[in-house]
Amino acid sequence: MKRVLLMILVAALLLSLTGGALAAGSYALVSNTSRLNIRSGPGMEFPIIGSVSRGEWVEIHNNAGSWIQGRVMPSGASGWFSASFLKTAETGSGSPGSIAVVNNPNPSSFLNLRQSPSYSAPVLAIFYNGATCTILGETGGWYHVEISGMFGYFRSEFLKVSGGMSSVGTATIYSKNGGSVNLRSAPSYASSVIGQGAPGTVVTVYLKGGKFWYISMAGSYGFMDASFLGGGSGGSSGSNPVPNPPVVIPETTNAIVTNTGAGLNLRAQPTTSSRVLGTYPGNTAIQVQSQGTVWSRVRVPLSGKTGYMMTRYLTLYGLPVTPTKTVTHPDHTYVNLRTRPSAAGSITLRVPHGSTVTILTAGGEWAQVKYRDTAGYMMTYFLK
Repeated sequence: MKRVLLMILVAALLLSLTGGALAAGSYALVSNTSRLNIRSGPGMEFPIIGSVSRGEWVEIHNNAGSWIQGRVMPSGASGWFSASFLKTAETGSGSPGSIAVVNNPNPSSFLNLRQSPSYSAPVLAIFYNGATCTILGETGGWYHVEISGMFGYFRSEFLKVSGGMSSVGTATIYSKNGGSVNLRSAPSYASSVIGQGAPGTVVTVYLKGGKFWYISMAGSYGFMDASFLGGGSGGSSGSNPVPNPPVVIPETTNAIVTNTGAGLNLRAQPTTSSRVLGTYPGNTAIQVQSQGTVWSRVRVPLSGKTGYMMTRYLTLYGLPVTPTKTVTHPDHTYVNLRTRPSAAGSITLRVPHGSTVTILTAGGEWAQVKYRDTAGYMMTYFLK
């Protein structure tokens, strides 16, 4: 009994001396050991009350010297852990050699990479939020960076720089259904969502847990399910880091093929039964010529071919979420909405001049549109 009381007094003394240097609510990854013992107190003399495998996350509650008190996620086992076998998820202020992420306040805007540190310098390329670079130096509010094999200058206020931790590389977000992936405040599905990443977004990876990775995305730090991160080959946690998305140059590219683990077909017509003109892997640069929510008419700069791609498998840059057009008739009357893309198609509705329609399938002479709750075809001549 006296020994137990002595251990409790020692633990209390250690806590009072350290003052809790690690903030409660932080998270640490078990590493450098296949299995880490959980003890009843902060020291080797305390009994082992459990263990936790490498790659598991621990929520930090307190610390005493080289010992951390916390709770294993998601099992809930609590106790003390040796800090020598834990890597804490943290952020930093940044320095040359650090990884930086394009972090524009307006997510639909881009950041110019300039040839020299001046607003009047030629623009080498443009990059959207989530693109990562390496800081080489700083001069007068400009960062000299390397990005996608290019060297140039970014304004510092549009970059989020990490410096406290070294990254282990980058990864690309993907989802088979083309939907966004949640960035969470903790390595748990029960934690709050603090952001969302579109497929094709490149993130910086700092710690790789068995289930969740600790990453930074567009200036935000958090945790993401590793099954949605990788090089597009199934997105497994063992995937190799991948490079930045292709350089997006004004008037040349405004989209990339989303990483889904399979190539995306370019078709002659906006239908899955149409002839395939080519198949392109994830991160292929695309120029969207006419945007639709279902099919978009595109040009592939890599091959010079033009055709149709399903919009859900494209990551768009600087384009509206929902493309719309205004119905415009020279006589300010109405335009017919037909059942098929032909003047022989039956008239479903007469859409008044000045009405707004959603573009479902962008086309040449005809486009598939939706007016209110009715879908049909309308001549593109009347759409502005």
